[in-house]
Amino acid sequence: MADWRPNSSRAALLIHDMQRYFLDFYTADAPPIAQVIDNIYRLLSVARRLHVPVFYTAQPGDMTPQQRGLLHSLWGSGMNGSQEHKQIVPPLTPLENEWVLTKWRYSAFFNSPLLSTLHELKCDQLIVCGVYAHIGCLCTAQEAYSNDIETFFIADALADFSEEKHRLALEIAAETSSVVLSTRQAIDALEH
Repeated sequence: MADWRPNSSRAALLIHDMQRYFLDFYTADAPPIAQVIDNIYRLLSVARRLHVPVFYTAQPGDMTPQQRGLLHSLWGSGMNGSQEHKQIVPPLTPLENEWVLTKWRYSAFFNSPLLSTLHELKCDQLIVCGVYAHIGCLCTAQEAYSNDIETFFIADALADFSEEKHRLALEIAAETSSVVLSTRQAIDALEH
């Protein structure tokens, strides 16, 4: 495992796909999603206090077949354009000075300004949390790593379709691209 540690002067926080549409899979106020939202909020609060840049991904809804591409083959037409589907769940609502990236494919880097903005901000670390761990979160972590960005996969601030898929995502991330940390470990590192 790499010996990287999150550093508030080098890191950015990525809150991945925490939209109502994706979270409707879970039972609200029940494990694992209630704890995941709480842990992401804890990370977000620390990031804001320490002036760590915060990025969100959000699908636009009402994507045309051309915009969805092969996503349609596996996932169908996706979310509609209603606010009910597109909303980033409270208490994670973005502030005006935070970046909301339009999400077109699994990786947050695809067809977005994420990489160029990280470079402009002199951020060479990315803290990844959100859903779904084994799909978009993992693809984003691997692409960050491929661009020489130290990546942190926050185990208890990520959710997936099952415990098995969650565990698999953590194992693959640790083996291929990321340091896997708990929310507490990430916060402790950022604050010191």
